[in-house]
Amino acid sequence: MQAPLDATLIVTFVVMLVGLLGAVLPGLPGVPLIFLSALVYAYLTSFEFIGAGALILLGALALLAFVSDFLATTYGVRRFGASNWGTVGGALGGIAGTLIGALFLGIGAVFGLLLGTIGGVFLGEYLRKRRGDRQSAGDEQPRVRSVRGERPGERDDWRRTSRAAGGALLGIVIGAVAQVVLGLISVAVFVAALFI
Repeated sequence: MQAPLDATLIVTFVVMLVGLLGAVLPGLPGVPLIFLSALVYAYLTSFEFIGAGALILLGALALLAFVSDFLATTYGVRRFGASNWGTVGGALGGIAGTLIGALFLGIGAVFGLLLGTIGGVFLGEYLRKRRGDRQSAGDEQPRVRSVRGERPGERDDWRRTSRAAGGALLGIVIGAVAQVVLGLISVAVFVAALFI
């Protein structure tokens, strides 16, 4: 039985379009909004046209889209040279940035993810460096400093951290592509459940 093209279905499609736009535009929710609109539509139509199987699949796609941002960003950070400290800092910063950016600052989840990840990478690498400095503080050999007051290798540490932050940006771009693909699949699943 096919679903009638009524106002409820039209509004649902409009909200899903906003979800697709949100996959690439900051400040708008993405694939989870597509799932929520399908869930509301199913509820309003007494689950007559959208069944439990379709909703479970849409929910799994929404969860996968949510997780893919963090996985892609963490991969980018790690691939471009972050240490374990920087990788963990980037992942935690990305989660915090996503939530704070979307819920409190009004900059959106994508910008929050970007800023939180980059900040987390820098903080993680800074803490790693301080820990290493404290462990080597007991060394009796005097530390050589450059004319600028930097220890040898210190500039390389910050270059590596900067590259890792660039990797975070690349990971976010990869995550956005994944969001678009998962969003299109979600809409296709919804349409198939309605009309097939």
